[in-house]
Amino acid sequence: MTKTLAFKLLSVSATAILLCLVVTFAFVITQVRERTVSMTLEQARTDARATAQEVASQLNNLAGSVKVMASLVERTDVTRAELTEMLPALIEKFDLVFGSWMLEDVNGFDGSTYEPDAASGTNANGEFTPYWTRGQNGLELIVPEVINREEAYFALPSSKRAGVATEPYVEEEAGNMLMMSIVYPVITNEKLRGVLGVDVGLETLAASLKDKRPFGTGRIYLLTAKGSWLTAPEQASVMKPYEFEGNATAKAAVLNGETVILENVIGVDQQPVFRVVMPFDLPGLNTRWMVVEDVPVSVVSNVVNQQTLILVAGGLVIMAAVIASLLIAVRMFIQTPIGSLLREVSRLSEGEYEQPVFGQDRKDEVGALAKSLDLFRHKLAEGRMIGEVAERQRLAAEEQRSQTEAERLGVAETQRKVVVALGKGLQQLADGNLSHRITEPFPGSYEELRDHYNSAVQSLEETVIRLNVTVDTLNGGTREISRSSDQLSKRTEQQAASLEQTTAALGEIADKLNESAGNAQLAASKVKTACTEAERSGDVVRKAIAAMEGIEDSSGKVSQIIGVIDEIAFQTNLLALNAGVEAARAGEAGKGFAVVAQEVRELAQRSAQAAREIKALISASNEQVGQGVTLVAETGGALDRIAEQVKAIDSLMQQISRATGEQASGLREINT
Repeated sequence: MTKTLAFKLLSVSATAILLCLVVTFAFVITQVRERTVSMTLEQARTDARATAQEVASQLNNLAGSVKVMASLVERTDVTRAELTEMLPALIEKFDLVFGSWMLEDVNGFDGSTYEPDAASGTNANGEFTPYWTRGQNGLELIVPEVINREEAYFALPSSKRAGVATEPYVEEEAGNMLMMSIVYPVITNEKLRGVLGVDVGLETLAASLKDKRPFGTGRIYLLTAKGSWLTAPEQASVMKPYEFEGNATAKAAVLNGETVILENVIGVDQQPVFRVVMPFDLPGLNTRWMVVEDVPVSVVSNVVNQQTLILVAGGLVIMAAVIASLLIAVRMFIQTPIGSLLREVSRLSEGEYEQPVFGQDRKDEVGALAKSLDLFRHKLAEGRMIGEVAERQRLAAEEQRSQTEAERLGVAETQRKVVVALGKGLQQLADGNLSHRITEPFPGSYEELRDHYNSAVQSLEETVIRLNVTVDTLNGGTREISRSSDQLSKRTEQQAASLEQTTAALGEIADKLNESAGNAQLAASKVKTACTEAERSGDVVRKAIAAMEGIEDSSGKVSQIIGVIDEIAFQTNLLALNAGVEAARAGEAGKGFAVVAQEVRELAQRSAQAAREIKALISASNEQVGQGVTLVAETGGALDRIAEQVKAIDSLMQQISRATGEQASGLREINT
């Protein structure tokens, strides 16, 4: 089966669209599933949070009433009988309460031991232990005889000094009722008087949770603070520990107060569920319970399946519309134009070049192809015309070739005859017969060749004759040259002797020049050394000038210092003079000070005189140093000029040395 271009295009397009839709659907379905799971679990958290608030609210109201009664006992001097009459109010107010009670610490309620009195809640041991409970005929007062203060209902509130909720338990005496205790300590002046509490039946609370159906088929359960089932998927699991499907990390996280979501958990109806475990605190009771909500996986699957059906249906509609559009487009823009072009190609293959190609007025690729095909049609027509002309030219050339072949055969025969005649003549020439001539005329233009051959042989014969005459002449000249050579040999020997003497003289001159060149080089070396010493002397002079200038600067600074000392001496003299005047005014009391002032004055005068003398010496030294600097500078200038002259002499000596060396080299070359 031949697959057309339209079929291939539709197949590729449909496959590409299908792949794009599949990839898009897979991505969208994945996103929908993730989003649905996220939204569903977020809703599950919200439901679990609402359930936790509902449970906490019921227990919080009850715990508040217990706390209020405990506070009342702490602040007032209520008697045993009065408190015993107050306790039933907690049972009457709350349907969840099974019993209310008070248990004093050892002689803690009022500091005394009373006689047994059931009406006032005092047992046979004199301890205050009233316990009200629901009976068949109404409320009943029980006064327990045996008290164990190590149990949690007494030990926890007394040690924490705060309200607590005990771990739920099954009370066999109450018909295996599921119960818990809410207990508050009674503390007055920081002394524990006892604990006051209620026993709460949890059957009603558990029943209310069993009726809840989140997401239609979900379940809600409760876990105690220790992770035991308070309400469980199966009745047999109540008050048994929940192992979190073997996930110890999740269990630890929940016990630390974190919400955990477990996946792939098998629910009560053997269907997979998402299990949300959310801890929550019972306010004021220092206890944390956990709400467990099972969300059926089918809730997510149903939403994903619905979205998948919608996507698939929409995708199929889109794919069908796109394929139909492609089919129409392929038929209009590919099949019809290409079919026309195929017919035009078939017509051209049959040799019909007269009619133009259809479709050249289109502005697309088909129009460009039609134009190219029309150009090809013109070339085919031109080719056919050229073929016809070439055939006529071939026939004419064939006729011309036949005529040329006949002429070539005639020319070849003529050439053969000419070659044979020339061959015979050359053979005679090779045998030394210079008198042989070709006498038989050649046909046509070859006659000129015969004339040239005969002329060449004639010229050769005449040349040989003249050559013989020339050889005789050469023999005579050779003999004359032999005699001249003998004479030239003798003269050459005389010249050789003269050259040997000249060579010896040149060797002596070359040795002298070499010696002169060596002396010139030695002189140049000495001059160069002198130049170096002169430069060093110039450096020494410059350093001496710098040192003298430093001495001159130092002398100037010393002069300044001496001037300061002179000024200090002058000021000291004035001060001493003033001191003497003041001592004179003081009379006898100032005589000693006047003597000291006089001594200071004389010392200042001597210091000033010494300073002036030193200043004069330094001034004279400065003048001499200045003269020395001038002389040394002049000496440095003279040394610099000497160094320049020495450098010039050194340059001249170098030139003399090089010139002498060149002359010696030239003489050695002449000598060799």
